Amino acid sequence: MTSSTRESILTVLYIIFGLAASALAGHLVVGKAVFKHSSILLRFLMVGFSGSLIYAAARLKGPGYAILMIGLMFLGQVALNPPLRAATALNAAIWAGPVGIAFLAASYSFKSMRKIPFGKFILMGILVGIGYGLAAALFLLKSGQPLIIQVILRQVVAGLKLGGLMGFGMEIVDLIGTRLRAQTTIVHEPGI
Repeated sequence: MTSSTRESILTVLYIIFGLAASALAGHLVVGKAVFKHSSILLRFLMVGFSGSLIYAAARLKGPGYAILMIGLMFLGQVALNPPLRAATALNAAIWAGPVGIAFLAASYSFKSMRKIPFGKFILMGILVGIGYGLAAALFLLKSGQPLIIQVILRQVVAGLKLGGLMGFGMEIVDLIGTRLRAQTTIVHEPGI
């Protein structure tokens, strides 16, 4: 198996596990209403999809690609909140910045903790929870409201659930990746 094939397989697995985790987190946070209102589910799935791509890009390609995926998270937030205007872009940036950086930090934390076989998902939950809480605090400040601890904590808990579930899935894919890495051969194509 070539390294590009391995990276493609891992990226698809990251996305599958990220989407499944985000749907489950949506159910845990909102309840059955997440499946009745497609806009709520779509918001969770967008974070799961883009968070998985940020994680995959940081793990497999590097920080430049991961930052591009944070840009994708921003564009997804813009698309989910029409109409397109400056306030929509600002809100999307307020959301995508802290949450995207949390996924980026989690992926590099996972990378640096290679010797720990399992349990890093707790760290991803904490980091994404912090990202959600920071985004909530920035939204409150932007709207001129006082920092309401209950609102911020509700978002932190949502981020903890989403990040923890996604981290669990990412760890499973990383374990699969170590097995695939053992089967990877380096193929040099002529002229490259």
